[in-house]
Parts: sequence; C-alpha cells; structure tokens
Amino acid sequence: MSCTLKNDSSRGAMAVALVIGSIMPDMDAVFGPVRFDIYLSFHASGTHSLLGIVIQAVVLASALKMWYGGIRWLPVFLASCMGLLGHVFWDLADGSDINVFRPVSDAVFGWHLVSMGEPLVLLLLVAAVLVIWWRPARARRIAAASIAALACVLMIKAASQRAAKSVYARAVDGEPRATIAITPVFGRLFTWTIYDRAGDTVRGWQIDSLDGSITSAFSYQDASSAPGASVTRALPVVRTFLPLSRIPFVRTVPDGDDRFVLWSDATNCSVHGCDVSFGALLDNRQTPLFQVIQIGGFRQKRAVPSPR
Repeated sequence: MSCTLKNDSSRGAMAVALVIGSIMPDMDAVFGPVRFDIYLSFHASGTHSLLGIVIQAVVLASALKMWYGGIRWLPVFLASCMGLLGHVFWDLADGSDINVFRPVSDAVFGWHLVSMGEPLVLLLLVAAVLVIWWRPARARRIAAASIAALACVLMIKAASQRAAKSVYARAVDGEPRATIAITPVFGRLFTWTIYDRAGDTVRGWQIDSLDGSITSAFSYQDASSAPGASVTRALPVVRTFLPLSRIPFVRTVPDGDDRFVLWSDATNCSVHGCDVSFGALLDNRQTPLFQVIQIGGFRQKRAVPSPR
C-alpha cells in the first residue's frame, strides 16, 4: 500500500512540476509594471536561458520534494525541465528573441513563426484537452496526434516564412539595406510583416506568401543625427534597450518647450505608432529632465543618473 501511495505521489509531483514549469519562466513579469527595462533584459537572458531553466528546475523540484515528502527528486527535476523547455520552445516559435546560451554566448535566437496567442495553435491545444477529457483511455494517442498536428503547423509556417522572404528579396533587389526582421500576422498562415532600414528610413512591408503580393505598411524617419539622440543613447534605459533591438531607430516628439527623444524597435511599430519606446524628455539645452519608458499609453519615469 505504501509503495502505491508513493508512486501516486511521485506521479502527482511530476504532473505539478510539468504544469508549473510550463509557466515558471514568466515569473519575471513581476518586474514589468515597475521596471519594464529590467523585465526585458531578465526575460531575454535570465529566466529563458538554458542556465535559467536549470536553476528554476532545481528550485521547483526541491520545493516539490519538500512538499510531497518521500518522492524521488530526479524524476520531478526532469519533469520540471520538460515544462520549462516547452515554454522556451514556444517563446522561440512565437516571436521572442532569447539569449539562450547566456552567459556563455550573446547569440540571440528567435524563429518568429507564429504570433503570440495564435488562434490555430490554441484551437489545437483546446481540442486535444477536450478530447482527452472525453476519452482519457486514449490520452497518449491523442497527445501524440496533437503534437504531430502542431509540428505540421510549424512546418507550414516555416515554408510560408521562407516564401515571404523571397517575395521581399525580389521586390527590393539591388537596393542596399541593413538587417531585416520578419514577424507573422496574427491569425494568418501566409501573411507576414517584414521590417528593414533604407538609409535613414525604417520601413514595414506586408507580404502574402501565397499570392506573392507585397505592400508598404509604414515608414519612419530615423532621427539618429538629431542632437538629442547621442545624449539619450548614453542613458541607462536606452543602453538596456539597444542590445535587445533588431532595427532600432529614434524619433522626437515635441512637448511644449521640451521634447521627448524616443528609441523604438521597428518590429514594435505600425502605421499607428510604436508600442514600446525608451528615451527621455530633453529641455531646449539638450539636458535630460527624466528618463521614460512608454508602453502603449502607459509611461514609466526614471530619474536621470547624476554625473560622476
């Protein structure tokens, strides 16, 4: 009887480890409301790195062993790792840029195959859960079928992404350009947005890889030659942002006699504006009054560090 109870406890602990592990990397979100710059940095190279995964798995497995008592630590640790790795895998697939091998390497990875909350992916997952609840005896087969279906979606998206890049390359053939970035359009298998830089202009293009069409989505002038750009580049919030940005650019926004100098990544922008910006409010002598992080309509302020 005791052996049976122990096995049941071990299976229960492993299930809990898998579930908690699958959401644990996003515990860094607690920094978002108060220190969004720290959240971005920690998210990309801390909780979502391989080292971060191992540390979190050790902590989670150890906590569950203390909670459940006489269970084996290693299986719970491995279940924690599976949950954590699954989370990071889907973050790589859905558009996050992650320093997976920090602190050994600064290399950034991100496949950008599906959008966050992709309806087709969610539909497959919800359908799998409902069918398993309805036919629990066939849970393993249903789970395997759902994983195969998700793999097919990712392969279709990868082929569609390659086709979109080919459409873009033909459209701008011979035009000098910097590194491009590509993101999927929410809810679409074959529609993508490609971002690039042409001189002092950053641009967005919407591409349908199925019919080969490409249209201009937006363009912004990069004010990097403006006097305030070099001033704000040296500020802590901008220094944190720049290594995480793929196509950074700066723009100025008047505010009475002063002006905001804001750095954004083109991939966070659209014809309606930029969702996330880092910079400062400068007076007419180019002196920073305070640092600012703007997320949609929400604004976080930071004091300007005193010169040493």
